[in-house]
Amino acid sequence: MATEATYKKLISLEGAKNLIFFGALGRAPFSMLQVGMVIFGNYKTGSYAIGGAMAASFSISNALIQPVNGRLVDKLGQKRIVSILLTGFTTSSLLITIGDFQSELVYILLSVLLGISVPNIGAYTRRNWKAITSEEDNQKVQAIESSIDELNFLLGPSVFATVSNYINPIIALYIAAISSITGTIGVVFFNSIDIGNVKEMASKNTSVWFSRNKAILLISLVFLGACLSSISVFVVAKEDLGNIKNLTAFYYLVNGFTALVSALLYGYFFKNTKSLVNYNFVFLFLAISVSTFYFFETRNLIIFSGFLCGLGIGPIFLLANSYVSNVTESGKLTEAFSWLASSVGSGIAIGSTVTGYFIESYSLNTAQNLFLIFTIIPIFLLPFNKGWHNEK
Repeated sequence: MATEATYKKLISLEGAKNLIFFGALGRAPFSMLQVGMVIFGNYKTGSYAIGGAMAASFSISNALIQPVNGRLVDKLGQKRIVSILLTGFTTSSLLITIGDFQSELVYILLSVLLGISVPNIGAYTRRNWKAITSEEDNQKVQAIESSIDELNFLLGPSVFATVSNYINPIIALYIAAISSITGTIGVVFFNSIDIGNVKEMASKNTSVWFSRNKAILLISLVFLGACLSSISVFVVAKEDLGNIKNLTAFYYLVNGFTALVSALLYGYFFKNTKSLVNYNFVFLFLAISVSTFYFFETRNLIIFSGFLCGLGIGPIFLLANSYVSNVTESGKLTEAFSWLASSVGSGIAIGSTVTGYFIESYSLNTAQNLFLIFTIIPIFLLPFNKGWHNEK
């Protein structure tokens, strides 16, 4: 069995630094716009309700279209599909910022177009890593990718909010758009990685990646996304309704940094395995960590809950992606990674929407039950989440 490469060796591979730097830039919209669209929508229309609808439209449309875009990329190549996506993303970004529309529905529709057209750069970078590394390094590669995701979600909302407060949300949205366009071009058009003959791979893989045996993993990721987003909404509301100063800022800092570090440490200490056993174990740990929110009321204890959850958040996404990378042929990888991202994104949209409704219509304590439900239900599915690596 080949020896796993170190992080230093992986980063020194040809094209790796390009993937890391431009891949990080390209992911900006996913961290900045999910919260930023609420701020931007209120700025343009004077309504937080419209801003929330815009954020939900962006997230849901993006989650639903990702597998389709991923399959098209696998079939027709990154450059061809990305050229079309960047044209749509640039156009919709300009229209939504420059336009002064009387109908609020136009802003919601443009948010949908943004979600559909924004390139899923995380799937491209994960796919391209596969071309320069061996199977033994999949887990370390996904640890690097997960840490980049966490860094973006740690910095993105703060950057958007800060620029919006000190300048205006239009400039903040431009920063997100320019970062996405620059990162995508850097990964797709300026890379030195040969990912193989697209036509040849496409001819060998005519079926879609999704099948019934993969549903349990995807469903667990939907619940996971719903749980994490419901906690985020809960923390924001807790700071406001409970008058707990600086709770949100410290929570995101501790939770995001812990997830980033735990992903890198997990990839360093644990070997790559072609199994979902560790994923199921980490999911169970995360469920236990989430339960502490039900008992903790003070700022420090809630932040401690965020720390515990961060220990699980970091490894769980890299484990799902590394497993899929281990058992999926190259011609379907972009679609496969897109399905994972779509599942999490769908859960995020569901969790934030439902939690916001429960807080508004009932109470914070009632909404608090949701993220417990979102982790308890999939626990019953975990014994059946054995993967499909042994199937012929």
